Amino acid sequence: MRWDISGTFAAYAVPGALLAVAFVIKLPLLRRAWQDPILRATALLLGIGAIVFASLPPANLHRINQVTGIPNFAGVWVYSLLTAYCGACLWLIITWREPPSAARRRRTRLVWVAYTAIIAGLWTTFLLGDHHVERLRDLDTYYANTPWMREFGMLYLVAHLVSALVAAGMLWAWYKELEETWLRRGVIFLQVAYALGLVFDVSKLAAIGARWSGRDWDWLSTYVAPPFAIAEAGLVAVGFIVAQAGPVVEERRRLVRTHRRLRPLWQTMVTVTAAAAPATGRVSGAALRLELRRAAVNDGLLRLAPHLSAARRERVRTAAVAAGHPDTEARGIAGAVDILIAADVLHGPAGGGEPPAAGQSGAAGDVSDSELETIAYALRCHAPAIDRFRRQAAATEGLTAHA
Repeated sequence: MRWDISGTFAAYAVPGALLAVAFVIKLPLLRRAWQDPILRATALLLGIGAIVFASLPPANLHRINQVTGIPNFAGVWVYSLLTAYCGACLWLIITWREPPSAARRRRTRLVWVAYTAIIAGLWTTFLLGDHHVERLRDLDTYYANTPWMREFGMLYLVAHLVSALVAAGMLWAWYKELEETWLRRGVIFLQVAYALGLVFDVSKLAAIGARWSGRDWDWLSTYVAPPFAIAEAGLVAVGFIVAQAGPVVEERRRLVRTHRRLRPLWQTMVTVTAAAAPATGRVSGAALRLELRRAAVNDGLLRLAPHLSAARRERVRTAAVAAGHPDTEARGIAGAVDILIAADVLHGPAGGGEPPAAGQSGAAGDVSDSELETIAYALRCHAPAIDRFRRQAAATEGLTAHA
């Protein structure tokens, strides 16, 4: 019994669902930026791929034949879509790789003229051929010696082979020029996909060639080739999705990580000033939540500004370094001590107290975003050291450090 993954519904459902979900995700952006050629090419690729995989299960191929009343109509339907899929892949690679220019427009126009001609050839040879016996799994080999149907199968396979070779060549040349991490990852997925596509083509052509010489290698076409085609289409979709969605996902992770890292400092600042309203509803998002948290921290720093002291921070930093803390860690501890003592003064009996002597205060603008993260990290991970240096600094300045 042969391993026959291509005969199962799941083999087509999984990549089909992946393509369909990716297409639906792209739709809102497509409506807003229809003029973007990369977005249009991506949407076309994903949409065609989803329709192809919805059509490919043998039961669905039979339904297509029944609905149209034409034996093997599903064959020309699927092969036409797959040919358009190949054209969309080349279109996207060219559009993706090259800046807008007359040369790029000529290349993309040439791709669509060529693949439109191939699709027209598929329909012409199909209509001229004798295909009255329905074949759901072995259409290529069953009709390998039938006039016009032989050309029908070969036309698709040669078109697919040429597109895989051209795409692989362009991707290899492009890969050597790339520096952006996610784009390189996407290109790797695509290179593997087209390598699998070449295995599919070779298996199919070998089976057809065997038929021409009187041998029976149909198993290559029926059982060996389809899994490679399924894997190819899935990896092509993943490659394009990874390259385009990867930077967006990475940026969101960075925003979420920064938002989380600022939490200890934000918790300190909400004791100084009212917390900003939480980001909710359709306008919420990682960038907005981080912006609100930064705004709350900056509002707190502005209120504490008269009581912040550059001299205090330097004394604490020097003491922390002397106690064995690395310089970056010592700066975070010093900043945290400065902010906590300023909050103590603000909340002290003086009700805001007198600001430090001239030249000693530190404006809120003196603290950069990177310093804020360092201070927040110190508050989270070095609380005992901060408490010790806070009491020492308060004693030096004749203040009372709150517990």
